[in-house]
Amino acid sequence: MTRRRPHRRRGFTLVEALATIVVLTALGSVGATVLYESTDGFVEASTRAQLHTELSLAMDRAVREIRKIDRDPAATGVAPDINGVTATEIRWHTPETKLWRSGSFWYLNLDGGAANVLLRDVTAFTLETYDESNALLGTVLTGTGCDPIRRVLLEVTITRNGVSETLRSKVFVRSTLSGSG
Repeated sequence: MTRRRPHRRRGFTLVEALATIVVLTALGSVGATVLYESTDGFVEASTRAQLHTELSLAMDRAVREIRKIDRDPAATGVAPDINGVTATEIRWHTPETKLWRSGSFWYLNLDGGAANVLLRDVTAFTLETYDESNALLGTVLTGTGCDPIRRVLLEVTITRNGVSETLRSKVFVRSTLSGSG
């Protein structure tokens, strides 16, 4: 008589299957956490880059316009053609050109035309003026009180999706250079 070989078991037992599922679940949750944090970091970096780009373009335009403010033809000395300054706006030239913040928008109005939105989602805006010795002038200036202005500081903060970006620039009004005219 021939002896039969014992039949080998194939497959997994229930305990082995459950242990495998637990190990794979633990590895999957660690992997998912790493992916989630990486994606979250990418979204934040992407938002910050977008904010910085928008802020840089808007600031560049504002700086360019302030830099080229003409001299005041009615002034006896060297003075920029600035009509008025407050903490949130600066007005110059006639017909009036104006740069200001209203709500969460930053606007530029050239020669009395329609207002152009330079930037949205603005959460803070600072406008300061300085004289030729770089001393801070008052926060509200009108008429001849604007004559000593030589530099204008702009600081803008924008926030979107919980990410904030701030940019500051101090501009010299070129028309006030000695001998320019």
